[in-house]
Amino acid sequence: MALPNQRCSNSCSFCKNVSKCLSYTESARNSRKYIKTQCYLKPKSYQRKTMEILPLHLGVKNLVDSGLHKVPDIYIQSKEGRPNAVHREESFPVLDLGAALNSSKARAALVSQIREACVNWGFFQVINHGVPHSLVDEMQSVAREFHALPNEEKMRYFSTDIESRMRYGTSFNITQDKVFSWRDFLRHSCLPLSEIQNLWPDKPGSYRKVTANYSTRVRNLAKFILELISESLDLPKDYIDKAFNGCSQVMALNFYPACPEPDLVLGIAPHSDPGSITLLLQDHVEGLQVMHGNEWYSVKPIPYSFVVNLGDQIQILSNDKYKSPEHRAVVNSSEDRMSIPVAMGPSWESLVLPASELVEGSPVFKPMVYRDYMAAMQAGGLHRKWVLDALRI
Repeated sequence: MALPNQRCSNSCSFCKNVSKCLSYTESARNSRKYIKTQCYLKPKSYQRKTMEILPLHLGVKNLVDSGLHKVPDIYIQSKEGRPNAVHREESFPVLDLGAALNSSKARAALVSQIREACVNWGFFQVINHGVPHSLVDEMQSVAREFHALPNEEKMRYFSTDIESRMRYGTSFNITQDKVFSWRDFLRHSCLPLSEIQNLWPDKPGSYRKVTANYSTRVRNLAKFILELISESLDLPKDYIDKAFNGCSQVMALNFYPACPEPDLVLGIAPHSDPGSITLLLQDHVEGLQVMHGNEWYSVKPIPYSFVVNLGDQIQILSNDKYKSPEHRAVVNSSEDRMSIPVAMGPSWESLVLPASELVEGSPVFKPMVYRDYMAAMQAGGLHRKWVLDALRI
C-alpha cells in the first residue's frame, strides 16, 4: 500500500478495495487521502474494521442522496432472510391507559389485558398514555431535522464504539455485521439526564430541550407500564423496579431511507430487545413487523400511540412465562420511515435472574449482569435471541 501522494503498484489489493468502495458515492472520494493515511498508520486494527465498509459508514441516506439505483452487495440479505416471506396484517392489542390512572377497577381490568397481551404477543400498543401530542410532534420533528443535517455535522458523533453513550452510526455494528441493515441511527443514553444531556447533539438547536422533556415523560410512562406488568405476574407493583435496581434508558432515532430494491434488504434484522421494555414511536409509514406463530405480522401505526414490546430481561425475570418477541423492520421504495425507540432496562450493574416467586421447580435461565448481557449482544450482533438462548439451563 502506498502513502498518500505516492504511486501504488497495480497489485495493491487494499487500494483496489478502496477504489471499489469509493465508487459507491461521489461524496466519499474526498475521504481517500484520510483513509489511506489512517490505514498506513494503523494497518491492522483500522483496516480490519474499516477497509470493507468505507465509505458506507457515511450512512444509507448518503448513498440514496448520491443517486443510488441499485443496492450494494453488503446490504443484500440471503434469500431466506429477505422480507418477501409471507406476512399478514393483524389487529394487535390496543390498550387504553387513561381510565386506569384514576380508577382501581379500571386498573384491575387493564392488568388483565396486559397479562393477555404479554402471554399471547409480547407486543401491544397504548393510547391515552399521558405524553402530550405536541411533545410527540416536536420529538419527531427534531429527529427528522437531525437526519437531514449535512454529513459533516452528523459525523461529529460517528463512532464504532458499541459502548459509547452517544453515537451516530449506520446498520447495527458495522465492524461485525456481515450484512448491513438499511438504517442510519443516532443512539444515546438518557440517564443521568443532568450528566448526559450536554453530550447530545447541539443541532438542531432545540434537540436537547425537546429530547430531555420527551425522555422524562416516556420514562414515567414506562415505569407505570412496568408496574402493570408486575401486577400481571401477581407480584407487587414495584417488584420489577426493585429487582432491576431502578432503570437505564437509551433512545435511538432510526432513519430508514426509501430503497431502490426494498425486497432485497431489511431495515433491521430479526431480533428481540435486550432490556425490560421498549416504547416505540412510529411515524405514519408502515415498516415494523413482529413474529407470531412463525409468521410475520405488520404493525400498522396508530397516530400518537406507542408500541410496547417486552425485552429479554422480562422473559428472564418471569422465568419464561412472558416472551420477548422477535421483530424486524422492512423498508419501501417510495417513502422514508422514522422510528424512535426508547429502550428501558435494569440498572447497568443489576444481576438479573428469575423471580423466586415465579420459579416452580428449577429456574429456566442462569443469572447475568445486565451490562455484560448488553455488551455480548452489541458485540455479537443481531441474531434473533442468541444471548438469551445461551443463558437457558
